[in-house]
This record gives sequence, C-alpha cells and structure tokens, in this order.
Amino acid sequence: MRRYIGLLAGALWFYLTIIPVELAAVRFDRSDVFGIDQAAIAEILTEYVKRNKYPETVTLSGHGREYEARVKYTLNPDIQAVLEGIYRRYKPDYAAFVALEPTTGEILALASWEKKQTGLGNLALRNHYPAASVFKIVTAAAAIDRGKVDPETILPFNGKRTSLYKRQVFRHRDTKWTRRPTLTEAFAQSINPVFARLGVFQLGAETLLEYADRFAFNREFAGDVLVAPSMILLSSDDEWSLAETASGFTRDNTLSPWHGAMLAGAVVNDGVMIEPFLVKALNDEFGVPLYTNEPQVLPPSITPQTAEKLQRLMRETVMKGSARNGFRRFFRGQYRHVEVGGKTGSLTGLSPKGRNDWFVGYARSGDRKIAYASLTVNEERWTVKSAYVARKVIEAYF
Repeated sequence: MRRYIGLLAGALWFYLTIIPVELAAVRFDRSDVFGIDQAAIAEILTEYVKRNKYPETVTLSGHGREYEARVKYTLNPDIQAVLEGIYRRYKPDYAAFVALEPTTGEILALASWEKKQTGLGNLALRNHYPAASVFKIVTAAAAIDRGKVDPETILPFNGKRTSLYKRQVFRHRDTKWTRRPTLTEAFAQSINPVFARLGVFQLGAETLLEYADRFAFNREFAGDVLVAPSMILLSSDDEWSLAETASGFTRDNTLSPWHGAMLAGAVVNDGVMIEPFLVKALNDEFGVPLYTNEPQVLPPSITPQTAEKLQRLMRETVMKGSARNGFRRFFRGQYRHVEVGGKTGSLTGLSPKGRNDWFVGYARSGDRKIAYASLTVNEERWTVKSAYVARKVIEAYF
C-alpha cells in the first residue's frame, strides 16, 4: 500500500510540475501553421482598400495551400454611417477621416469622400496633404521633452499670428506692441512666429528631425494595409526651412490621415504609438481562426509626462483656441465628462488642389479613448469644417 501511495504521489508530482513546463514551452503560432501574417494580408488587402473596397472573403496562400478566409474588420459601423451621412449632407470637394483605438491600434473608422469622382482612390491613405500646423504637435513635443519649455513658458512675438516673415523670426525685438502668449496659448491659437522661433533657437534641425522620426515621419508602416509614409524635407543648414517646418508653414512636409490619427493616438496613450490595423481576424469556412491580430507597439515617441502636457495644449485648442467653434455647447449633458483635445491645421495643397483643413486629436471618457484625423479639402468655398466632422464622430462613439 505504501508503495502504491508513493507511486501515485510521484505520478501526481510529475503531472503537476513536469507536464505544465513542457506544455508551456510549446508555442502555437497561427502564422507558423497557416503562413498568414500581417504582411501576407497587406499584400492582398491593400489594393482593395486603396479602391475603397472591403471584401468579406479573401484567398490567401501559405505552405503550398490556398485558404478561403472570411475577414473580420475592426471598423465601427455606427461611426462609418455617421461619416457617410455628414459627407453626403455637406458635400465637401474632398474629405478623409481615420479613427483608431489608441491603446490597441484598431482602426474604428476609415472614410474617403469626393464630390466628383476623380479616381484618386482612398483619400485616407494618401500622403500628399501638407501637414500644416498639425506639425506643431511634433515641435511642441520636442521642446517639452527636451526641457526647453513648459506649457506656462512665455514666448513673445511680433506681427500677425498667422503670418511668417523672416523679420518675425530672425529680427525680433521686444516693443510695446509685442505680444507674450504662453506655449499653451500659442499652440491653441496656432501662432506661427512662436513655433518658428522655437524651432530655430531652442531646438535646431537635428533635434526636430529626431522627433519627427520618433513620431514615424519618413517611415513606412508595417501593418495589414500598406500606407505611404508622411514626409519631412528639412535641410540642417537652412534656418528658414527649419522655421517653416517647425511652424508647419510649408507644403514640403506632408501627412496622411492614417498617420495623423497615429500622432494623436501617441499623445493620449502616454507617448506610445501603436501600429494601426484593420483586420481583427481571419476565419475559414468552418469558423476556425486562421489569423488573429496582436497590437504592434512602437518605441515611445515621448515620455508620459510630456504626453500629459501636450494633452493640456490640445484641450486648450478645443476650449479656447482655433477649434472652439466646432465644439460650441458640446460639453453639456451626456458629453460633459468627455475630454477632447486636438490641433487644427490649414494650408493650400496641390493633390487634390484646394484648401486643406485638418483637425487631429483625441477624446476620452473613463477608460474609453479614440484618436482621429479629420481632413476636408475645398477648392473655392467651405461646406463643413474638419473639427465639426470630428465632433459628430465623438458624439457617436460616446
């Protein structure tokens, strides 16, 4: 009997200790089994999405086999319907919108609109739009992260806040007409001379390029949809180019709506950018999972402390700055606990031709968050502002 009990105890010890260790060492990876990963999906799906098509099934090849797979997208149908309704009602010449869940990278909305079909494809994926004053997010992030300024730092300037002349940047003199906004006020009102001087005298080209890289400019994205990189063209020995880039007062630097949502996502996600994805899962005809997505976390762009200060700047833009008209009477009733921050940008672009109006930002309430990039382009007259479009999406989401 004692021998029998001893054998049972030994067997129990074996199963409770040895077996779990062996099982834990076995890694089941669907990409190894089926040969399906983000790159394989992107190879098939990108051309569809560029044409504003989202197929329910796709055929994928792997390990000598072909798989018919049903696609489960991350898109939120309520938000998609809101965007379609707004664009049909106001009929801007061109518009694009991207929204994502900033802690996972799930694309919640991907919308593209043309009043007259010109064959440009999905405008949300294009990278031809001037980044304009949206780039002030990067400039402010670099200056705060490097300890050059804080939200309360006074930054004097002369002249119009929307202009940018060399005398405002290189020949500044304090006079009785000099205005002295804080960084928060300069960001909220998008004051070009302040950010130009910040770039030239506080940061320099090397630092600004470093933070542009941290925020994924001049980089290809490696998700399940291939998106052309946003571009920064900045010469290290050209101070005027630096002034234009830091303030966003140039057409040389571009931004895609896809990337714009990533910028805002990093700000509200403690400085960490997540690679966006559109496909949540692929299942075979019997419902067996062939692929499930896992968030791809990029290296931190900025510290959590810098991200929190940027949020303050972006909230001021909505409450008292250049986006306030789009959110009049918003923070009442069911939305009184929703926090909204953003950055506007406006500049004439060439592809498509027209005035580009940006609103890139975030909203959160409790544990729920959304980051977005809203863009409208109008050739002659305005029909709807990008901040208002974002507001209606926020209302639908919360």
